[in-house]
Amino acid sequence: MNSLAPKERDALLAELRRRTTTPGFHFLSADHISRLNDARSSGAPIVSLYLEMTPEARLGTTWETTLKDLCERAMADAGEHKKAVQRECERIREALDRGLPRTGRGVVFFACEELGLFEQLGTAIELPNEVHVSGNPYVRPLARIRDENDRFVLALLSMHKSRFFFAQIGLVEEVYELDGEEFAVTDLVSKDQKQDRKAELRRQQAQRSAHALELITKTLEARHVLYSAPADMEADFLDKLDQATTQKVAGSFACDTLATTAELADAAEPIQREVEAREEVETLGKVQELLSSRAVAGLDDTLDMLNQQRVMTLVVDDDQTIPGGIDPSSGMLTTQTEGTYPATGGDIQPVDDLIELMLDKAMEQGATLELVHSDQAREALREHGPAAALLRF
Repeated sequence: MNSLAPKERDALLAELRRRTTTPGFHFLSADHISRLNDARSSGAPIVSLYLEMTPEARLGTTWETTLKDLCERAMADAGEHKKAVQRECERIREALDRGLPRTGRGVVFFACEELGLFEQLGTAIELPNEVHVSGNPYVRPLARIRDENDRFVLALLSMHKSRFFFAQIGLVEEVYELDGEEFAVTDLVSKDQKQDRKAELRRQQAQRSAHALELITKTLEARHVLYSAPADMEADFLDKLDQATTQKVAGSFACDTLATTAELADAAEPIQREVEAREEVETLGKVQELLSSRAVAGLDDTLDMLNQQRVMTLVVDDDQTIPGGIDPSSGMLTTQTEGTYPATGGDIQPVDDLIELMLDKAMEQGATLELVHSDQAREALREHGPAAALLRF
C-alpha cells in the first residue's frame, strides 16, 4: 500500500495536535466532556461562562457589556470566594482581549485557578448568555450540542490535492491538505506512457488519502465519514481504507474540488442530516428489539432505571418540557410534583422540567445521550412516550 511517508504522517499528526489544543477549536470528544463533568472543587468554585458571539454581539462593545453583566452575576453567587471568582473573570476577559474566536456564534469558558483549570471552547451554534458558579463545571449545553451534531470527517479528493474537513456543532473547518505528486510532461514520453503514469499517480494519491483519512478519523474521534471523489479514484481510495474507517463511511456527495469551506458545508449538509436521522431511528430500533431484556420505554420506567443507575443510553425528545419532582435527599426523580417519595419518605420538590434533570442524571452516570430531532425518530418514539433507554445490565 502507498501510505504516507513518515515525515508526512508526523506533519499531519502535529497539525491535528495543534488544532485540537488551540483555544476555541471546535472539537468536543466524549472524554473531554467526561473529564469536565468529573472535575470537582471543594475550595474555590469553578466558573462556567457561556458567551454569545453572534455577528450582532460582536458589534462595538456589545459582547463586553454582556461579559460585564455575567461577571457581576458570578460575583453575586461567589459567597466567600469573591476574590477567586473575580480572578477567573479577569482571566476570561484577558483571553478575549487577546482575540475573539475568528468564527462561530459562541464561546465557553471553564475556569478554576486552584484546580489548574482553564478551558476555552468555541461553538458555531448560538448558546444563551449564562454563568454558573459551583463546585463542578456546568457542561449540559455542551453535551447537548455534541449529541445533536455528530463528529464527521469530510474528505474531498483529487489527484492534485486532497482536502480534509472536520464538522461538528454546526461548523465545518478544514484541518488538512494533502498535495499530490505533480505530473511532469516530457517529449520523450509516449501518449500511452503518459496515461499510465497519470493513472499511477491517481492511484497513489487515492491510497495516500486513505491513510490520511484513517489518521484524521482516529485522532478526531469522528463517528462518521463522508467523501467526494472522482470516479477514477474512488475504488482505490475505498479499497485501501482500514476496517475501522470503512465502517464509519456513511455516504458520498458531489462537490467541486476547489469549493470553499462554505460551499462544501452546503453540499455535505443534506447527507449529514440523513445520517443523524438514521442513527436516531437505529437507536430506537435497538430499544424496541431489547425491550424484554436490556431496554425500557416510557417515562416512568426510564426514570426508574435512571434512579437505579442502569442507563447506558438515554433517549429523549428534546423538545418536550414535562413537570415532575425530585427527592432532594436522595436525588431520585419522579413524575410526582408533590407529596413524599415512596422509597425514602422524603418530601418531593417540584421542578418545571423533568427532562433537564434526566439529562443531568444521565451525564453524571456516564450515559450517552440520544436527543431525538428527526421526524422519523419522533414518530418511532411517540408510541413509547417522551423517553426510553438502553441499559447497562
